Amino acid sequence: MPFVSVALPLPVRRQFDYLWPEGYAGPLGPGQRVRVPFGRQSHVGFCVGLPDAVDIDPARLKPVEDVVDPAPLVGPELLRLTRWMAEYYACSWGEALSAVLPAGVKRGAKRRRVSMARIGVPEGEVADRIAEVQEGRPEQARVLRLLAASPEAIPVADLARRAGTSTSPIQTLARRGLVTIEEVEVEDDPFAGLEARLDETEALTPDQTKALAAVHAAVLSGKYASILLWGVTGSGKTEVYIRAIAETLARGKQAIVLVPEIALTPQTVRRFRARFDRVAVLHSGLTETQRRAQWERIARREADVVIGPRSAVFAPVADLGLVVLDEEHEPSFKQNSTPRYHARDVAIMRAHHAGAVVVLGSATPSLETWANSMRGKYGLAILPRRVQRRPLPPVEVVDMAREAPVDKATPLLSHSLVMAMREALGKGEQVILFRNRRGHSTFVGCFRCHHVVRCPRCDVALTWHAIWRRAICHYCNHEVGLETFCPDCKTGRLSYLGAGTERVESVVEKLFPEARLARMDSDTMVTRGAYERVLGDFESRKIDVLVGTQMIGKGLDFPEVTVVGVLSADSVLHFPDFRSAERTFQLITQVAGRAGRGERPGRVVVQTLTPLHYAVQAAARHDFRAFVEKDLVHRKELGYPPFGRLARVVCHGPDEEAVHRAAERAAAALLQAAGGTSAQVLGPSPCPLPRLEDRFRWHVLVKAGGPSELARIVAALDLVKGASGKTQTTIDVDPLDMI
Repeated sequence: MPFVSVALPLPVRRQFDYLWPEGYAGPLGPGQRVRVPFGRQSHVGFCVGLPDAVDIDPARLKPVEDVVDPAPLVGPELLRLTRWMAEYYACSWGEALSAVLPAGVKRGAKRRRVSMARIGVPEGEVADRIAEVQEGRPEQARVLRLLAASPEAIPVADLARRAGTSTSPIQTLARRGLVTIEEVEVEDDPFAGLEARLDETEALTPDQTKALAAVHAAVLSGKYASILLWGVTGSGKTEVYIRAIAETLARGKQAIVLVPEIALTPQTVRRFRARFDRVAVLHSGLTETQRRAQWERIARREADVVIGPRSAVFAPVADLGLVVLDEEHEPSFKQNSTPRYHARDVAIMRAHHAGAVVVLGSATPSLETWANSMRGKYGLAILPRRVQRRPLPPVEVVDMAREAPVDKATPLLSHSLVMAMREALGKGEQVILFRNRRGHSTFVGCFRCHHVVRCPRCDVALTWHAIWRRAICHYCNHEVGLETFCPDCKTGRLSYLGAGTERVESVVEKLFPEARLARMDSDTMVTRGAYERVLGDFESRKIDVLVGTQMIGKGLDFPEVTVVGVLSADSVLHFPDFRSAERTFQLITQVAGRAGRGERPGRVVVQTLTPLHYAVQAAARHDFRAFVEKDLVHRKELGYPPFGRLARVVCHGPDEEAVHRAAERAAAALLQAAGGTSAQVLGPSPCPLPRLEDRFRWHVLVKAGGPSELARIVAALDLVKGASGKTQTTIDVDPLDMI
């Protein structure tokens, strides 16, 4: 029998050989999961090969304990893709393979079982049976009437509710043989309550026609291509996606559509379901059972179009023809745990292997994507105008350092924004207010002794949540209640400073008591279906003002929104991150794009303390090229992407000195590996947030000219990882978070 090569989901960058499982005569091949002994434990890994020979004495090998799956769960295409991911993102092949399968698939989530009831007597006897129980047991009679009128079985719980009774009368009828109850497996419908939204399909604009022709040509070629679809907000990018997908399906191929947030999925799904019959969704808002059912539908090729956030890039489509990344610039396409992949780059590599086309859509492309289009690595299609020639909304920049508050109760909103809201609401129009911080007050302090209430486990101030009367750490969830006086000096009164969405909501309620208001942030969107419910209410005009964080800042299309307010637009501008200006420009542009998408013109008010910064000024003019030209100058001077590649190595642990020593060892190994090249190794130094969840953090940055050079240098860390006890070392290739 052949040997079995296994990749384990452990931070060990090699595969391990085992003997064929004893007495096993079934199929076993690459992509199947197996249980194997490793050290003192058993682990589930992936078979990645059946070598005829091994490098060590076969007598030293242990046999595979169990074959978990009857057939491969990961096909050859995804095996090849994950092998590349392991090499590029400096993780193990097993860790990359583990990311491909949804948790419900890995854990074998079972379908929900429901008790179903149906009438248990012949049709001709039903009237007599109802008459028998009508006098003394009217609830049983109601149950029988409901069942007799239904051509299908009814869930027992629903039947009891509709009959206005408990399940006891139903069970009694079952014991008498008048009702039949059986347990059945049901597949939860992720589209329940989500109506398909059929937009009026107007004739394409000349710009859309030209962009679609470029995508069609690439799809028809049957070869790999990547195309940047750069279109201003409201220019009709989604219609181009849909028609490109239709062409792909007509050729017998399948498509994957990636969206950056779960919040975008309902609206996206509605539009795509209205145009395509076989749509599947994959995202973390589904139950494990739903995700498994959707994954299996895709694997059986019962779906042609797959929609979801970044992990949907691994959907088991058999014949990939097109991948669409909507809002390709969004940071949420980057995974923040091992493997730290970027869905855009994984999609491009997957399409390259499959001979498929990738469309990267955005009004504010990432500078890396823009540079690739300028170099000719990607194609470029441009939608410079909104559909129906609707104008982009004018943007007013308000300097809040000079802005006098309307009154003492409204320090958050400028006079211009309040007046614009009043006018819009008076006309029955809708308003969106964006503030990229949740909670009521972003910090609590004492003016007397200058004490700030901080998290004891993280180097951050606690955020005050007035609705819960608690100060909470947004990193580790530590929370405390606060008294009136300072906990440090005991005499000064605590002041609640800064503003989050909760405080914005309370101010709007006081200013506009008649307005119907809703808030969307991670504090309010905690129940299943909350996104769909609030966005549905906003779309159906049950909500006048929507206050929220970044989840409302992009991709949403509501034609009655005429006023958008961006509060504290420079909240990320001064972060110690070379992308801070880019993110500020993208944030303002994307949020501003929610206004004026219907027949009525829009208006945007941007409130900032740095009104003259080039990112703010370019966003106010809707001038992407001006921003890019300015920002690329700074990037080029410092060798940051897109003029080089970057990796961030973070050492973290409970002992600060041990973490420091580990970072120094990592830096020394990287410096040695970088010797003789133009690559730079910066650090070690404490992270901008030097302690999180009682773990100290130091980091080292590596700048290199290209991906292969960077991979070779970072590979040197395998010699030092795991040598520091409780201290851990993580490697982030192409990091988006420098904090």
